Amino acid sequence: PESVKLLEGSNVTSAITTALRYDSRDREFNPTEGSNHSLSLQYAGLGGDVGFYKITAESGVYYPLYRKLVAFGHLKGGFVRKTSSAILPDYERFYLGGMNSLRGFDWRDISPTKVNALGIETKIGGDKFVQFNFELLLPLIEKSGVIMVAFYDTGDVYDNHQRIDFGSLRESVGFGFRWYSPMGPIRLEYGYVLSAEEGEESGGNWEFTMGNAF
Repeated sequence: PESVKLLEGSNVTSAITTALRYDSRDREFNPTEGSNHSLSLQYAGLGGDVGFYKITAESGVYYPLYRKLVAFGHLKGGFVRKTSSAILPDYERFYLGGMNSLRGFDWRDISPTKVNALGIETKIGGDKFVQFNFELLLPLIEKSGVIMVAFYDTGDVYDNHQRIDFGSLRESVGFGFRWYSPMGPIRLEYGYVLSAEEGEESGGNWEFTMGNAF
């Protein structure tokens, strides 16, 4: 695609990022109540070949339901625009899929695509996205920090000419286990894709990672 050809050779990015954040969770790992909200703005174009501005907003709320059962709701979205005649690389655009967005989908699997003159389809990322996650968290071995999670993920990525359509978001469901170990959070989770599209593999997959969720 033309957006990839433009990146041939060397490119320089000079950018600045600022963010505003509010965090009222009772603890950073395995919280049981409170919220975490953030808004960030990145501007590239202080020099070099790459120029864009990117805004990303994120909000997460933990709510205790019954005994040790906790509900978690998470919302994230953003958009990016290139400035004047500068370059907006595909790697600065948005993708979804994988452990920290829509589980069950492959990493960066959800993305607008373009077909080149040879008929090869390439994922190019989107200029905007929306993402929703809902989880139920239940401690299994509380003293050791082992919990079980059941989740529902939905969202999508859109190209410049596309409108956000909340009626056709991609969806997945699943479950998993988390251990807040002395080395840090360890996650093992299985996501199942709902309503797989043509060319996609139906079903789901297990994913393993070290790091906090959302």
